Amino acid sequence: GRKPKNINLEQIPTIPLNKRSTIRSLAWQLGCSPTTLRRNFKLNLIKRHTNYVKPALKEKNKKDRMEFCMS
Repeated sequence: GRKPKNINLEQIPTIPLNKRSTIRSLAWQLGCSPTTLRRNFKLNLIKRHTNYVKPALKEKNKKDRMEFCMS
């Protein structure tokens, strides 16, 4: 087998959340391919985090969202 490419996993927490929310964007930030990253998930080197917390939409958000959808 090929030698696993070393990714600096310590670097991950320093990447802003919006830039590491998908495998593709995280891979790009780390300078590796998404496949390499997926392999690391498989080897349990990295843990996936899913955020189920959906803050309740405030009234203004609802109105803004409706207007955006209607536009």
